[in-house]
Order: sequence, then structure tokens, then C-alpha cells
Amino acid sequence: LNLLVKTLSGDADKRFFPTPDAIANADVSFLRMPQSRKETLVRFAQFMQSNAETDPQQWLALKGIGPWTVSYAQLRGQSQPDCFLDKDLVVKKAMQRYPSLNTHTAAPWGSYATFHLWNQS
Repeated sequence: LNLLVKTLSGDADKRFFPTPDAIANADVSFLRMPQSRKETLVRFAQFMQSNAETDPQQWLALKGIGPWTVSYAQLRGQSQPDCFLDKDLVVKKAMQRYPSLNTHTAAPWGSYATFHLWNQS
């Protein structure tokens, strides 16, 4: 993320997160990630150029974006308090210690339960 911002933000004195236009039109070969993830990032930026106010559930139509990505964006980007990432590998493993914990029992604070389980790992 830091490399993306540093490379595409332009001004060395002020660093801003790149716009969808900047990412959609960029050569992202400098990013250290699998090619498929780079392609998904560009595809998502292209989608956001004309769909910035879309429901994150619509992102699922894009190749490379699944339920985990949507839930994570809602948890982090939209600060939704009840996004329990029960399909996350770290969360699934940590849930073995808490057999009664699930999406229903974590509500309405699923995001906090997710953070707690991540921090325990």
C-alpha cells in the first residue's frame, strides 16, 4: 500500500491515496504481488471510475473479488461494527477455542470479535 501511494501520488511533499483514475491508467508492474491481484486492482479501479457510490456487494461481480474482500472493505473502509469474518483462515482457527462463537453470537459486534481473534493469533 505504501509503495502504491508513494509511486502514484506524485507530489513527494504530500502523499494522498491515488484516485481510481490514477490506478486504472497506471502501470502497476512495480507492485510486489501476484499478477492476478494486480489485474484485480486495476479492474476494481476501472469499475470505481463510474461506480464510486455502489453497494460493495456489487463488487462480487468483478473477477478476483470475493466475499472476504467485500467484508474486509466494509469492516475497515466503512467502519461497519458487525462484519464477522468467519471465513478468514486466522479467525476460523481462533474460533476453535470458542465453539459457541459464530456470526449470530458475535452480532452486533462482529467486527470487534474479528479484531479480537486476529490479535490473539
